[in-house]
Amino acid sequence: MDYEIAFDQESNAYRVFTDVEFTAIAEWISDYLNEKETVQRVLQAVNLAEAEGEETLFKHGNFDIVISKEGAAVSRRVDMSQMEDEIKAMFDTQNSFYQASNDGIQAECGLDDLIDMVENWYEILQ
Repeated sequence: MDYEIAFDQESNAYRVFTDVEFTAIAEWISDYLNEKETVQRVLQAVNLAEAEGEETLFKHGNFDIVISKEGAAVSRRVDMSQMEDEIKAMFDTQNSFYQASNDGIQAECGLDDLIDMVENWYEILQ
């Protein structure tokens, strides 16, 4: 997986930037892995997944993370409830034509890619 860790002038902080299909992973790392303890817990979960086949679930804000032997899956929930009525109004009488989804953005990557990204991110934080 290609990624870049760079200073974002808008947020005045370092962030992880990736291709579109890995955006949820980059946002999760940038927003929630800001402390040594959090980074260590993620790396421990990766080690448990590799060695024991154990699955670990994390919830950070609107992110749901599953780390398993197969890799890491990150889902970012999106609350569309406030927009649903406005979107349905665009279709006039066809209210059933559109239904808002809270599935959000999802991304997956392998454990090796996750380890590499998290370790490089941790080096930047120090």
